[in-house]
Amino acid sequence: MSNTDNLPKIKPIPAEGITYYLHPHPRSPFSEAVQVGNVMYLSAMIGLDENGKLAEGFEAEVRAIMENTRAILGKYGLGMEHVFKATVMLTDASKWGEFNRLYKPYFHPARLPVRTAFGVSGLAYDATVEVEFWAHVPEGV
Repeated sequence: MSNTDNLPKIKPIPAEGITYYLHPHPRSPFSEAVQVGNVMYLSAMIGLDENGKLAEGFEAEVRAIMENTRAILGKYGLGMEHVFKATVMLTDASKWGEFNRLYKPYFHPARLPVRTAFGVSGLAYDATVEVEFWAHVPEGV
């Protein structure tokens, strides 16, 4: 049984123990999420607003990433408490502290995900930050 049975917009495609949740935008050349066993891998995302435009400013980008992540997880019956791994890409490593300040409130202080972070020379749409998340899918979800 898929955890998206009650969500008609998302059509999972199973393939021998792997479920691909296609991106809702038909032009996207990647899945929004892929579930392998009890792990949900979310595609890395930049801070797009509700109109699909890059949010203005670093803080707005980070908040958009975190809120969009929360919404995507919610579609699959998960929440931020299920996230156990994050990979962060920053175009300006000096924004590390500001990123941490914006990121930490989305998690319980005793359940912070493990994290990898690195500087990059550029991101799609001239974004300044991109984040990928992995989440645990409990039995029965």
